Amino acid sequence: MKKEHKIQSQKSKIFLYIIAAFFTIGVWIYIGNSFIPQEKKDRNDFVFTNPALQTDLWENIMRWENINLEHIFTTYAEDKIAKWDILNLSVYFRDLNNSSWFGTEEKEMFSPASLMKLPLLLAYYKQSEYDPGFLQKKLIFTINWTMDDYTQNIKPENRLVPWKEYTIEEIMRKMIIYSDNEASIFLEKNINIAAFKKVFMDIWLNFPAIISWNFDNNIRVVDYAAFFRILFNASYLNKENSQKVLWMLTQTTFKDGLIKGVNDTNIKVSHKFGERSIFGNNWIERMQLHDCGIVYYPNHPYILCIMTRWYEFETLKKVIEYVSNITYKKINETYN
Repeated sequence: MKKEHKIQSQKSKIFLYIIAAFFTIGVWIYIGNSFIPQEKKDRNDFVFTNPALQTDLWENIMRWENINLEHIFTTYAEDKIAKWDILNLSVYFRDLNNSSWFGTEEKEMFSPASLMKLPLLLAYYKQSEYDPGFLQKKLIFTINWTMDDYTQNIKPENRLVPWKEYTIEEIMRKMIIYSDNEASIFLEKNINIAAFKKVFMDIWLNFPAIISWNFDNNIRVVDYAAFFRILFNASYLNKENSQKVLWMLTQTTFKDGLIKGVNDTNIKVSHKFGERSIFGNNWIERMQLHDCGIVYYPNHPYILCIMTRWYEFETLKKVIEYVSNITYKKINETYN
C-alpha cells in the first residue's frame, strides 16, 4: 500500500514538473517574442500573402462589395489629356478578396524601366528554391558598364561599393529597396537570361523586347499586375519566398505615388515604381513614371497599378498620388 502511494506521489510530482516546464517555456517564448523587432515579425509571419493559404477555410468573413471607380478614373484621364496636363494614364485595380477588377486604358504600352527589377528578383528566388544556398553566395561587385545610359532621376539613397563583396541576397535588397540600377545590371549579368525570361513565360506573358538596349513601350499595366497576383497567392514562388519578396517591397524608399495617396501610415504597401525618360524625334524628352503594388487595407487588400506619361516627373507623381488617394478613400468609405 505504501509502495503504491509512493508511486502515485512520484507520478504527481512528474506531472507537476511537466506542467511547470511547459509554463516556463511559454513564458520565455512570450518574452522572446516581445523583443523581436516588428520588422522581423512582418518578414517571417505570412502577413503579406493570401490568408486563405494559411487555413483550409477562408477566414475572412467580412462583407465585400464590388468597388468600381472605372468611370471616375476614365473621366479623370480624359479630362487631363484634353487639357494637355498628361499624355497617358493607365490604371488597373483588383480586389484581392473577390477577384473583381477594372481598368482604364489598361492596354496602353509603356516602358517598364525599373519595374523589370521585380521579375528579375523572382528569377533569383526561383533559382534559390532549387539551390538552397544560392542567395548566400558571395560576389565581388564590379562595374564594367557606362552608367550614362542608366541615369536615374530618382536617385538610390544607398549604393553598392565597387570591389566590395556582397551576398546575392544583399545585392537584391539594394536593387529593390533603393531601386539601384547598378545592382540590377550586375544581377542581370550574373544570371542566365533564359531564367529571367522564364519568369514571364511561366505566367503567360511576353518578355519585353529590348530596343536600343532598353525596354521601350512594351508592357501593359494589366500584365504587370500579374506579378503581384502570383506573389499574393504564392502560386509561383513558395510561401516563404513570396512572403520575403512582398516584405522587401514594403521597404522601398520611394514614398510618393501609391504610398502618399494612402492616408494611413499603419497600412502596408508592397510596391515597385519605375521611371524612364525618352527623347523623341523632335528631341523633346518624354517621361514615364509608374507605381504598382498591393495596398494591405485591413481584411480587404487590393492591387493598384498606375502607369503614366508626360514631360515632368512632379506632375506624374501627383497624378499617381491622386489616383491612389481616390481608391483608398473609396475602399475606406466602403469597409471602414
